Amino acid sequence: MNFSKTTEYSLRILGFMAIEDHKLYSAEVLNQNLDIPFRYLRKQLTRLTNDGFLISYRGKAGGYKISKPLNEITLWDIVNATGEDSLYHECIFGFDSCAFGNKCALHHKWAKIQNSINDMLKNTTLEELKRTKPERFTIQHNLMLTKNV
Repeated sequence: MNFSKTTEYSLRILGFMAIEDHKLYSAEVLNQNLDIPFRYLRKQLTRLTNDGFLISYRGKAGGYKISKPLNEITLWDIVNATGEDSLYHECIFGFDSCAFGNKCALHHKWAKIQNSINDMLKNTTLEELKRTKPERFTIQHNLMLTKNV
């Protein structure tokens, strides 16, 4: 999937925080573990807080914590909060609008694929990601760092 950087970062932040969802994470710790540019990370943390995914605690010992149970946060929720929902209504050929009266040969096949993707996002929670492969969020990051050195 080709998500925007905003969506990708939001998924990475929440996925990483889901590993130990009871824990309070500082922006510095998230920056060190996720390698997201610090200013962008701070912007995303504010956005995720405003969208109700995180709770922000101020002060020297402050940080961010996931605001609700992981089984109540779907990937669809995160993707839609970042404004990515238009991605799933685009034409496979990149046309600005679909001519519903004169549909292309791939219209119905592409619609099925879009519906499958939407269903997967709607039915996948952070809890499921945590149960399935929690180490993936840190191992992938460490492999990226190794390749960049």
